[in-house]
Amino acid sequence: MMELILVAGGGFIANFVVQIAAGVLIVRMVDGLGKRWLAKGRLAGGVKTLSAVTFALLFTFLLQLTIWAAIFEALGQFDDFETALYHSAVNFATLGYGDIVMQAPWRILGPLEAICGNLTLGIAVGVLVNALRVIQSTER
Repeated sequence: MMELILVAGGGFIANFVVQIAAGVLIVRMVDGLGKRWLAKGRLAGGVKTLSAVTFALLFTFLLQLTIWAAIFEALGQFDDFETALYHSAVNFATLGYGDIVMQAPWRILGPLEAICGNLTLGIAVGVLVNALRVIQSTER
């Protein structure tokens, strides 16, 4: 049980470090480069800024999926990384297909990754709202 808690905790910590660091960097990018883009043209600047934020967040999600997939593979739950990554994506996005299930006691990591995915997606929404706030504030 302790090993399970340590593995799950490590996955959570790694994911939150990635998402929080990315969130801080993205907010700083919006306040710097994003504002310069917006000063040159509101529509084009808004599109560039929101596109950059969206792609940066997508990159962080892919990184987080990869972290969980690496954990699953290291635990010997899957024969190949592609399957581990697929399982991770299904968990992270809370799709819950159930077509692939890990062995006990590790199967609890699936729902725990789903909780982690929900929490980090919530952080991402805050980052997007901040970007929209900056875009809107330049239109006044």
